[in-house]
Amino acid sequence: MDNTDLTKIKIFIVDDDVFSLENLSISLSSSKFEVSKTGNSDEALQILNNNIFDIAILDLKLQGTTGLEIIEKVKDKSKLTKYILITGYSEEEAFLKANRIGVSEILKKPYDEFKLHSTIDRLMHIKALEEENIAFKEKLQKENVNLKEQIKEKFKNDQNIMIGKSAKLKESLNKAKSVAEYSINTLIVGETGTGKELLARYIQRNGARCDAPFVPVNCAVLTESLFESELFGYVKGAFTNAIESHAGLFEVANGGILFLDEITEIPLLLQAKLLRVIEERKIKRVGSTKEIEIDVQILSSTNRNIHEAIKKGFLREDLFHRIASTIIDLPPLRERKEDFVSLVNHFQNLYFKLFNKDIANLPDNVWEYINSSNWDGNIREFSNFIRNYILFGTITNGNGHRKPTPISNNENMYLFKNKNFQELEEAKYWLINKALKQFDGNKTLAAKHLGVSYQGLAYLLKNINS
Repeated sequence: MDNTDLTKIKIFIVDDDVFSLENLSISLSSSKFEVSKTGNSDEALQILNNNIFDIAILDLKLQGTTGLEIIEKVKDKSKLTKYILITGYSEEEAFLKANRIGVSEILKKPYDEFKLHSTIDRLMHIKALEEENIAFKEKLQKENVNLKEQIKEKFKNDQNIMIGKSAKLKESLNKAKSVAEYSINTLIVGETGTGKELLARYIQRNGARCDAPFVPVNCAVLTESLFESELFGYVKGAFTNAIESHAGLFEVANGGILFLDEITEIPLLLQAKLLRVIEERKIKRVGSTKEIEIDVQILSSTNRNIHEAIKKGFLREDLFHRIASTIIDLPPLRERKEDFVSLVNHFQNLYFKLFNKDIANLPDNVWEYINSSNWDGNIREFSNFIRNYILFGTITNGNGHRKPTPISNNENMYLFKNKNFQELEEAKYWLINKALKQFDGNKTLAAKHLGVSYQGLAYLLKNINS
């Protein structure tokens, strides 16, 4: 079918009078209409139930039934079809029923052709307003869900404010303030746990879009089947389980910020679709032909070396140039040791208050551990360490903060020294870290290699830092 047909007004005519049916068809033989017709009431029921039309024109008197009875059987509010009833009779009872079941217009025979066309134009205007209203309601519903999720995460966000005065962190934050002020599409690069999403939220809080939505998307869990429906939304009936229309995350973020976390985990084919949306600043819901304009600042993140990611095919170069008008490199914690005191003070105050503990200074042996550790898990690991110390009072109790290291000269072998269950647990996480290193941090490939699901690997990784 020609693409121009997608914008035509779809009209369905039901009239068992062949002459009248033909006259209506001729009246609507314009390039802006796509007309279907039938004189059979049973066929009309089937067609109206299985198709969506903009306008349905029915004669009041049909063989064995009435146009009103057909409308009553097929009327579906979600389809937004506008019904026009044509009659040569003056039946007050029928007119009252027509108003009650939502018939949009009644035209008396002989109808004026100009009036028919002006009626269709008016009803299409009403339909367009209704579509905009529904889209707005769906967007509000999705925003409400997103807001509730963000409220749930409030404590998590508040406990991880960008803390520190080191030169490297200051450089990142100064760049972030410029990004915030000018709404620049930006790629945030940094190791796992350095606070890439927190920096994205810092940009939102300090910029022109501070009062607009902030919508985070974990790209690593977006399967091919979910990608378009989650990001772009869908209309009712677009696929089997689409029982209601839903706004996509681009619509929810409209006017605000869309944060694409782990963007290098999106398959290349889907990256092409994302690129087109960013370039055109328009989306189409799955199953719809209507374009929706969007105004969204794109913040993205990755823990990969970006040039290696492009070289190895994890990120399209053309997409990179669209999402990375500038790059902010977030330093790992081991490169900002001068921030340890500020971070300890922040997390101590937070957890003492949270767990209703008396405030106490950290002993020397805890400070020695802090200053000598590599903190591969960065801020996330550091926060967990302080929390666990405050809860358990020792460095070793609840030591989920401590990442296992191989006790062997052979990097492919984990040497059990104490031969206990604690070491077995450590060996498991050593194997996970080894797989992640082997696949350049790609969790999807690492999960496949280890024989677990992506969600299972994510759960295990969460336990490392919890």
